[in-house]
Amino acid sequence: MKILGITGGSGSGKTTLLRAVEHLGGLGLDCDAIYHCLLETDDALVAAIGARFPGTVRDGRVDRPALAAVVFADPAELAALDALTHEAVAREVRRRLWQSEAPFAAIDAIGLFESGLAALCDETVCVLAPEETRIERLIRRDGISRERALARIRAQKSDEALRAQCGHALWADAPTPEAFQQQCEQFLKGVLMMEETKKFEKEREALLSSPKNGYDRISEADLAAMESYCKEYMKFISDCKMEREAVKWTIEAAEKAGFRELKPGMQLKPGDRVYGNNHNKSVIFAVVGSESLNEGTHICAAHIDSPRLDLKPNPLYEDAGMAYFKTHYYGGIKKYQWTTTPLAIHGVVAKKDGTVVTVTVGEEPGDPIFCVTDLLVHLSADQMRKTLAEGVTGENLRILLGSRPLKDDEGADRVKFAILMLLNEKYGLTEEDFLSAELTMVPAGPAREVGFDRSLIAAYGHDDRVCAYAAFKPLLDLGTPVKTAVCVLADKEEIGSVGISGMQSQYFEMFMEDLCEAAGASKRRCFEHSFCLSADVSNAFDPLYAETCDPTNNTKINYGTGIFKYTGARGKSGSSDAAAEVMGYVRRIFAKHDVIWQTGELGKVDQGGGGTVACYMANRNIETVDAGVPVLSMHAPMEIVSKLDTYMTFKGMKVFYEEN
Repeated sequence: MKILGITGGSGSGKTTLLRAVEHLGGLGLDCDAIYHCLLETDDALVAAIGARFPGTVRDGRVDRPALAAVVFADPAELAALDALTHEAVAREVRRRLWQSEAPFAAIDAIGLFESGLAALCDETVCVLAPEETRIERLIRRDGISRERALARIRAQKSDEALRAQCGHALWADAPTPEAFQQQCEQFLKGVLMMEETKKFEKEREALLSSPKNGYDRISEADLAAMESYCKEYMKFISDCKMEREAVKWTIEAAEKAGFRELKPGMQLKPGDRVYGNNHNKSVIFAVVGSESLNEGTHICAAHIDSPRLDLKPNPLYEDAGMAYFKTHYYGGIKKYQWTTTPLAIHGVVAKKDGTVVTVTVGEEPGDPIFCVTDLLVHLSADQMRKTLAEGVTGENLRILLGSRPLKDDEGADRVKFAILMLLNEKYGLTEEDFLSAELTMVPAGPAREVGFDRSLIAAYGHDDRVCAYAAFKPLLDLGTPVKTAVCVLADKEEIGSVGISGMQSQYFEMFMEDLCEAAGASKRRCFEHSFCLSADVSNAFDPLYAETCDPTNNTKINYGTGIFKYTGARGKSGSSDAAAEVMGYVRRIFAKHDVIWQTGELGKVDQGGGGTVACYMANRNIETVDAGVPVLSMHAPMEIVSKLDTYMTFKGMKVFYEEN
């Protein structure tokens, strides 16, 4: 999209040029109109204006004549207003540009350069008109006096200053409004090369990439399948909030579909379905193909752990008549997001006698929930001065458990003791049992649909169980593929894929070696001819935080599954960086099967970054590329995905398994 920046003083004719843009099929963005719209909808902006310019806001609404009288009489006051409004207007402009599919656009702003919007523009033009003409237009248009019109004009930039900043100047000196309209259209055709665009329309369509919203491309059959699939996925994500639960759930579903545990010494034939359970924390599934494993496999590798609050080894204590659990957060979180969030406890306790007890409280309708408390706003003066990272500390992420002591108990820590009595009564636990427990606090409650149109899904743990389910589900109905299909659901990705159940462990090698031996193949030959989709989520573009991303290289909601050539941080640190041929292969099979997909990277180059299991698969000499669902609010207690992207990721994994 080519973008023209339009600036000029009040009454110069900018609006006529903007209307000409719209008449020719472009997107017109009138920053003055956007500003007035924000005055009606942006409460924070209105409050800031009221605080800076007393008497200009009444009953929550800006008195525009009163505000104009103040700012146009004093350049310093006008600059102060601009400082308040430019950021809000620029954010809305970026949002509208991002959502538009128009072939070109124009931004009309008096403060085009001061607001930073000029940086978005390919060309800039100042519209100029004689002062007397501008005065007459303002009197006629705004119903103001000649004196106020002149004051407004004199408070703005001179023609000379505007010409110095802009690449083009357009004089509004036509004898009639109709003639100036024609002058504007002729100017636009020259600046935006619109005649050449029309001349090369077919060539441009063939050569240029123009991604479309998935809902403009998806078939009716896929729409129906999408709703059915997402309903199943919502059940899975609601039931499986930690890796142990996901392993148990998937194994039970796989066994019903004919999978059996892979044992050393087994002999396998095409169509056989096997799995390996790695300490109940990660799991691998495989459907043996008709082709020898020496010719490689098709692997989808996802992870089933998510950021959470793990209990410390000695978690239970009492303070001020209330009982708490101490926690140690797992993975990357914004700590402040976990306060006042309804939480449930999930996990297992390995008791001294060897028995293992499963604990789940907070998910059933009649269950209690738990939470981390927060400081009331009335006493938050010191807290509010801190950064978001410092406002809530890791040590203060403590879980409120209860406050009622046992009747007639006169010992110390009466509430703590009462809580322990309840745990002992239901689970047979003692305080010492916490030393050999894996108990974690996660957001309580099921997945929910989001929006009036129910097009989005909110849940805890989309990262990365939305991709894990997409990788696992196709195997249940898969016949005998050409290439052996392998699904890896790994643990510990959120803390570096370490440990016995992480992707860096030797378990994957052990499983694949047993699989190859059972099918009479070499693991080394298998790896060098294998292809892996590292199924992990991506950051969906969020217009509220547009400054963190490169819009043309970021995945978007409803544009399909995201394929990433590389992830990593800054200089691609921690990335496997897939080869061009790898990306080309994915393009071919997705195009062949009408899989809606997009590509991107994790934010601006120096903004941050992140990794996946891709590099650990690539380290094994397996061609690997990242593929997954774009997520809003990633790593928050509640993450959001679109149904379309969720389904297209499943469809992509399915056709990948089926492809030879």
